[in-house]
Amino acid sequence: MIPVLGGALVALGSMLLLDLVNLDVFDPVAVMVSYYVHARAGGLVTLVGLGCAVAAFALVPRLRRPGAVAVFGAGMLVAGLVPTQPFGQWDHQSVATVVHGIGGWAAFVAIPVAAWRSRREVPGWPGAVAAAMVVLLAIGTVDAMDGPDLLGHVLGLVERVLVVAELTWLVLAAWVVRQP
Repeated sequence: MIPVLGGALVALGSMLLLDLVNLDVFDPVAVMVSYYVHARAGGLVTLVGLGCAVAAFALVPRLRRPGAVAVFGAGMLVAGLVPTQPFGQWDHQSVATVVHGIGGWAAFVAIPVAAWRSRREVPGWPGAVAAAMVVLLAIGTVDAMDGPDLLGHVLGLVERVLVVAELTWLVLAAWVVRQP
């Protein structure tokens, strides 16, 4: 339980600190956390990914079906260690940006799957949490693909809420499946 909570707190604290020290650089409602790697305290982006990975990997041994949680951990590890290119440079995606993006999207898709699949192990709330995460993922995907035309610029906010929901699920799942 403690490593899951610790990893989650490191990730959330790093994400909050990034936002606070860069309010004059980026709009956190519009800009995803990954782009902060090129701003002040950019190394904290790595801590966001590593904190998420630690939280996930600490939970894996406690689950009967840990595959999706392991994918989340691996995806966030990749996203944390491989930086994306600077915000606004959309014309030529670097290999690092593609790898970072694949890791991030794999992670964001994996946790709703884990929540849904764990509804027998963790009774009561995982189905609703999974549905909420899928809705957030869909909103984020529409915003990423369509830009501001349909939803405005909300991808940064959606990503942050999704990360908070995912880490909350990991902590609550760890609490439920903890060993007596």
